[in-house]
Amino acid sequence: MKQYFYLAVFLISVGYTAQAQYKPYYYKNHEIGVIAKAGMSQNYGSLPTQISTDFKMSTAVGIQYDYYLNATWSLGIGGQYAMQTTTFTANNLKGNSEEVDWENEKFVFSYHGKSYKEEWKVSQLNIPLTVQYVGKGERAFYARTGIQYSLIMSNKTTVTWSGLQTSGFFPQYNLLLDQDLLYAGFAYQEQVEAKPKLDLKDRWAWIGEVGMKYNIKDNQNLYVGVYFDLGVNNQKPDIQTSKEQVLMYQPVENDALVYSSIQESSNAVFKSYNFGIQLRYGFGL
Repeated sequence: MKQYFYLAVFLISVGYTAQAQYKPYYYKNHEIGVIAKAGMSQNYGSLPTQISTDFKMSTAVGIQYDYYLNATWSLGIGGQYAMQTTTFTANNLKGNSEEVDWENEKFVFSYHGKSYKEEWKVSQLNIPLTVQYVGKGERAFYARTGIQYSLIMSNKTTVTWSGLQTSGFFPQYNLLLDQDLLYAGFAYQEQVEAKPKLDLKDRWAWIGEVGMKYNIKDNQNLYVGVYFDLGVNNQKPDIQTSKEQVLMYQPVENDALVYSSIQESSNAVFKSYNFGIQLRYGFGL
């Protein structure tokens, strides 16, 4: 009797193996992937007058998990460490405002810079939630889309002025001060660098990816594709008082100039998009 039981178990296991081996739609339920991607990013929100933005490099590395509902459709979640640089520039940036100095004298404060540059270096943790379609065969088309939440880990802001002239005109005395009075905020400076400390809000984005899947070994696939990443929320930080000028005067001796970030402008909207090339190596479990 025992030998019949062993024979039945043997036949069942052989049959299951054969079915798994020759079933046209056999697939693994789980796939773990390692991701590397590189591309370009740019801000597309509204900016203060005279300010423009440039394309800059963005990179990310991470892991991806997919649960296959069937041979072609899967649900995925991942984690990626991403870094990107965003720059804002202007030439011949100027402005003026009516002020009162620490001696209670009214005057008109003016500034004019040959060039202005603001650079953000941002690192973030991306958490994508996606659905993926992948065709059958050793080489097949695939597409993925979904939403992504990005937790801002660090944001370093650097403001650089070149050829900056500041001055004060006192109409009651018909007096213009513009040289060698930096302690009062009036001087010419060849280059000035400041580091305002502000934090962007976390980011939500609609993401997508298309490309080709290549089966390189049993249960091992290489995905080569292009991706896009479209931010949908305004990342401007919460601020108590808006600063409409990127350079402001304050009546404090030896600290009269306040170098602001465009993040502090009330009409600024900071949304960004990314696009580039992505590689993913996945293996089934």
